[in-house]
Amino acid sequence: MIKGVRVASYDGSLVTMTDGKSIPASTLIWPAGVKPSPVIAPLPGQKERGRLLVNEFLGVPGVTGLWAVGDCAAVPDSKTGRFHPPTAQHGLREGLVVAKNIEAAILGRPLNPFVFTTLGQLATIGRRTGVAMVFGIKFSGFVAWVLWRTVYLMKLPRLPKKLRVMVGWTLDLFFARDIEQMLTLRDVEALSDLAGRIRARAARQTLTARASMPEAVVHDQLK
Repeated sequence: MIKGVRVASYDGSLVTMTDGKSIPASTLIWPAGVKPSPVIAPLPGQKERGRLLVNEFLGVPGVTGLWAVGDCAAVPDSKTGRFHPPTAQHGLREGLVVAKNIEAAILGRPLNPFVFTTLGQLATIGRRTGVAMVFGIKFSGFVAWVLWRTVYLMKLPRLPKKLRVMVGWTLDLFFARDIEQMLTLRDVEALSDLAGRIRARAARQTLTARASMPEAVVHDQLK
Protein backbone atom coordinates (compact mmCIF):
# COMPACT_ATOMS: atom_id res chain seq x y z
CA MET A 1 0.00 0.00 0.00
CA ILE A 2 1.26 3.43 -0.95
CA LYS A 3 0.00 6.35 1.12
CA GLY A 4 0.08 10.08 0.56
CA VAL A 5 0.10 10.02 -3.26
CA ARG A 6 -2.47 9.69 -6.00
CA VAL A 7 -2.54 8.28 -9.51
CA ALA A 8 -1.67 11.02 -12.01
CA SER A 9 -2.03 9.06 -15.26
CA TYR A 10 -2.28 5.60 -16.79
CA ASP A 11 -1.32 4.73 -20.38
CA GLY A 12 -2.41 1.10 -20.38
CA SER A 13 0.88 -0.33 -19.14
CA LEU A 14 2.36 2.18 -16.69
CA VAL A 15 0.79 3.89 -13.69
CA THR A 16 2.35 7.28 -12.91
CA MET A 17 1.93 8.68 -9.40
CA THR A 18 1.78 12.31 -8.33
CA ASP A 19 5.25 12.03 -6.75
CA GLY A 20 6.74 11.08 -10.13
CA LYS A 21 7.17 7.37 -9.42
CA SER A 22 5.80 4.79 -11.88
CA ILE A 23 4.43 1.26 -11.47
CA PRO A 24 4.14 -1.23 -14.39
CA ALA A 25 0.60 -2.62 -14.54
CA SER A 26 -1.56 -4.19 -17.23
CA THR A 27 -4.70 -4.04 -15.07
CA LEU A 28 -5.97 -0.97 -13.23
CA ILE A 29 -8.83 -1.13 -10.70
CA TRP A 30 -10.30 2.16 -9.52
CA PRO A 31 -12.17 1.73 -6.20
CA ALA A 32 -12.48 5.46 -5.46
CA GLY A 33 -15.77 7.31 -5.35
CA VAL A 34 -16.79 10.81 -6.35
CA LYS A 35 -15.49 13.58 -4.12
CA PRO A 36 -17.52 16.80 -3.81
CA SER A 37 -15.88 20.10 -4.68
CA PRO A 38 -13.99 21.77 -1.80
CA VAL A 39 -15.97 24.99 -2.38
CA ILE A 40 -18.89 23.24 -0.63
CA ALA A 41 -17.13 23.16 2.75
CA PRO A 42 -17.55 26.85 3.77
CA LEU A 43 -21.18 27.05 2.63
CA PRO A 44 -23.90 27.12 5.31
CA GLY A 45 -26.13 24.12 5.77
CA GLN A 46 -25.83 20.58 7.06
CA LYS A 47 -23.32 18.32 5.33
CA GLU A 48 -23.52 14.64 4.56
CA ARG A 49 -20.06 13.23 3.73
CA GLY A 50 -19.00 16.61 2.38
CA ARG A 51 -22.17 17.16 0.36
CA LEU A 52 -24.89 19.66 1.11
CA LEU A 53 -27.92 17.96 2.60
CA VAL A 54 -31.02 19.05 0.68
CA ASN A 55 -34.71 18.38 1.01
CA GLU A 56 -36.96 16.70 -1.54
CA PHE A 57 -37.19 20.01 -3.45
CA LEU A 58 -33.36 20.20 -3.75
CA GLY A 59 -33.18 23.23 -1.47
CA VAL A 60 -30.88 23.47 1.53
CA PRO A 61 -33.03 23.54 4.70
CA GLY A 62 -32.63 26.68 6.79
CA VAL A 63 -30.80 28.61 4.06
CA THR A 64 -33.09 30.63 1.81
CA GLY A 65 -32.07 30.75 -1.83
CA LEU A 66 -29.45 27.99 -1.60
CA TRP A 67 -29.94 24.93 -3.80
CA ALA A 68 -27.69 22.00 -4.63
CA VAL A 69 -27.68 19.16 -7.15
CA GLY A 70 -25.32 16.55 -8.57
CA ASP A 71 -22.02 15.77 -6.86
CA CYS A 72 -22.52 18.69 -4.49
CA ALA A 73 -25.79 17.45 -3.00
CA ALA A 74 -26.98 14.65 -0.77
CA VAL A 75 -30.45 14.14 -2.24
CA PRO A 76 -32.81 11.96 -0.18
CA ASP A 77 -34.66 9.14 -1.92
CA SER A 78 -38.16 8.83 -0.48
CA LYS A 79 -38.55 5.32 -1.90
CA THR A 80 -35.47 3.74 -0.32
CA GLY A 81 -34.82 6.05 2.62
CA ARG A 82 -31.25 6.54 1.43
CA PHE A 83 -29.62 9.08 -0.89
CA HIS A 84 -29.67 9.21 -4.67
CA PRO A 85 -26.27 8.25 -6.14
CA PRO A 86 -24.24 11.16 -7.59
CA THR A 87 -24.37 9.89 -11.17
CA ALA A 88 -24.95 11.77 -14.41
CA GLN A 89 -28.45 10.41 -14.98
CA HIS A 90 -29.50 11.77 -11.59
CA GLY A 91 -27.60 15.06 -11.86
CA LEU A 92 -29.12 15.95 -15.23
CA ARG A 93 -32.65 15.40 -13.97
CA GLU A 94 -31.95 17.17 -10.69
CA GLY A 95 -30.80 20.19 -12.68
CA LEU A 96 -34.11 20.35 -14.56
CA VAL A 97 -36.15 20.03 -11.37
CA VAL A 98 -34.16 22.62 -9.42
CA ALA A 99 -34.40 25.11 -12.31
CA LYS A 100 -38.18 24.82 -12.27
CA ASN A 101 -38.26 25.05 -8.47
CA ILE A 102 -36.15 28.21 -8.46
CA GLU A 103 -38.56 29.78 -10.94
CA ALA A 104 -41.52 28.58 -8.86
CA ALA A 105 -40.00 30.05 -5.67
CA ILE A 106 -39.55 33.43 -7.35
CA LEU A 107 -43.11 33.42 -8.68
CA GLY A 108 -44.62 32.07 -5.47
CA ARG A 109 -45.76 28.78 -6.98
CA PRO A 110 -45.68 25.29 -5.36
CA LEU A 111 -42.41 23.38 -5.60
CA ASN A 112 -42.05 19.95 -7.18
CA PRO A 113 -40.17 17.17 -5.35
CA PHE A 114 -37.39 15.27 -7.08
CA VAL A 115 -38.54 11.72 -7.80
CA PHE A 116 -36.49 9.42 -9.99
CA THR A 117 -35.70 5.71 -10.23
CA THR A 118 -32.26 4.68 -11.47
CA LEU A 119 -32.49 3.43 -15.05
CA GLY A 120 -29.37 1.30 -14.75
CA GLN A 121 -25.62 1.28 -14.42
CA LEU A 122 -22.93 0.56 -17.00
CA ALA A 123 -19.17 0.14 -16.74
CA THR A 124 -16.32 -1.11 -18.87
CA ILE A 125 -13.97 -3.52 -17.09
CA GLY A 126 -11.55 -4.39 -19.84
CA ARG A 127 -10.98 -4.56 -23.56
CA ARG A 128 -14.40 -5.13 -25.15
CA THR A 129 -15.84 -6.35 -21.87
CA GLY A 130 -18.32 -4.60 -19.64
CA VAL A 131 -20.89 -5.04 -16.89
CA ALA A 132 -24.42 -3.68 -16.85
CA MET A 133 -27.57 -3.50 -14.80
CA VAL A 134 -30.52 -2.17 -16.79
CA PHE A 135 -33.98 -2.05 -15.21
CA GLY A 136 -32.83 -4.57 -12.63
CA ILE A 137 -31.41 -7.04 -15.17
CA LYS A 138 -27.70 -7.80 -14.75
CA PHE A 139 -25.46 -9.00 -17.59
CA SER A 140 -21.85 -8.71 -18.70
CA GLY A 141 -19.48 -9.30 -21.58
CA PHE A 142 -19.33 -7.86 -25.07
CA VAL A 143 -23.00 -6.85 -25.20
CA ALA A 144 -22.66 -4.82 -22.00
CA TRP A 145 -19.53 -3.17 -23.41
CA VAL A 146 -21.30 -2.20 -26.66
CA LEU A 147 -24.25 -0.82 -24.69
CA TRP A 148 -21.91 1.23 -22.50
CA ARG A 149 -20.22 2.72 -25.55
CA THR A 150 -23.55 3.47 -27.23
CA VAL A 151 -24.92 5.31 -24.21
CA TYR A 152 -21.63 7.14 -23.70
CA LEU A 153 -21.63 8.30 -27.33
CA MET A 154 -25.24 9.49 -27.11
CA LYS A 155 -24.45 11.62 -24.06
CA LEU A 156 -21.45 13.39 -25.62
CA PRO A 157 -22.15 17.03 -26.55
CA ARG A 158 -21.57 18.45 -30.04
CA LEU A 159 -21.36 16.51 -33.27
CA PRO A 160 -17.59 17.05 -33.90
CA LYS A 161 -16.74 15.43 -30.57
CA LYS A 162 -19.05 12.49 -31.28
CA LEU A 163 -17.46 11.97 -34.70
CA ARG A 164 -13.98 12.13 -33.19
CA VAL A 165 -14.83 9.48 -30.61
CA MET A 166 -16.52 7.31 -33.25
CA VAL A 167 -13.40 7.41 -35.42
CA GLY A 168 -11.21 6.43 -32.48
CA TRP A 169 -13.48 3.56 -31.48
CA THR A 170 -13.73 2.30 -35.05
CA LEU A 171 -9.97 2.28 -35.44
CA ASP A 172 -9.70 0.51 -32.09
CA LEU A 173 -11.68 -2.41 -33.50
CA PHE A 174 -9.14 -3.05 -36.27
CA PHE A 175 -5.81 -1.70 -35.06
CA ALA A 176 -3.59 -1.84 -32.00
CA ARG A 177 -3.96 0.83 -29.33
CA ASP A 178 -0.84 2.77 -30.27
CA ILE A 179 -1.98 3.11 -33.91
CA GLU A 180 -5.52 4.04 -32.85
CA GLN A 181 -4.26 6.73 -30.50
CA MET A 182 -1.86 8.12 -33.09
CA LEU A 183 -4.52 8.34 -35.80
CA THR A 184 -7.14 9.77 -33.49
CA LEU A 185 -5.05 12.44 -31.83
CA ARG A 186 -3.03 13.50 -34.84
CA ASP A 187 -4.91 12.86 -38.06
CA VAL A 188 -8.42 13.57 -36.82
CA GLU A 189 -7.33 16.69 -34.93
CA ALA A 190 -5.44 17.90 -38.00
CA LEU A 191 -8.46 17.30 -40.25
CA SER A 192 -10.72 19.14 -37.80
CA ASP A 193 -8.35 22.12 -37.69
CA LEU A 194 -8.04 22.10 -41.48
CA ALA A 195 -11.83 22.06 -41.90
CA GLY A 196 -12.12 24.98 -39.46
CA ARG A 197 -9.53 27.02 -41.37
CA ILE A 198 -11.28 26.31 -44.69
CA ARG A 199 -14.63 27.46 -43.27
CA ALA A 200 -13.06 30.63 -41.84
CA ARG A 201 -11.32 31.38 -45.15
CA ALA A 202 -14.55 30.89 -47.09
CA ALA A 203 -16.38 33.22 -44.70
CA ARG A 204 -13.70 35.93 -45.11
CA GLN A 205 -13.83 35.62 -48.90
CA THR A 206 -17.61 35.98 -48.85
CA LEU A 207 -17.40 39.12 -46.71
CA THR A 208 -14.69 40.57 -48.94
CA ALA A 209 -16.75 39.88 -52.05
CA ARG A 210 -19.80 41.56 -50.58
CA ALA A 211 -17.78 44.56 -49.47
CA SER A 212 -16.44 45.09 -53.02
CA MET A 213 -19.88 44.90 -54.66
CA PRO A 214 -21.88 48.09 -55.40
CA GLU A 215 -24.26 49.05 -52.63
CA ALA A 216 -27.32 48.72 -54.90
CA VAL A 217 -26.39 45.16 -55.86
CA VAL A 218 -25.82 44.15 -52.24
CA HIS A 219 -29.16 45.69 -51.24
CA ASP A 220 -30.89 43.82 -54.04
CA GLN A 221 -29.36 40.49 -52.93
CA LEU A 222 -30.44 40.98 -49.34
CA LYS A 223 -34.10 41.33 -50.32
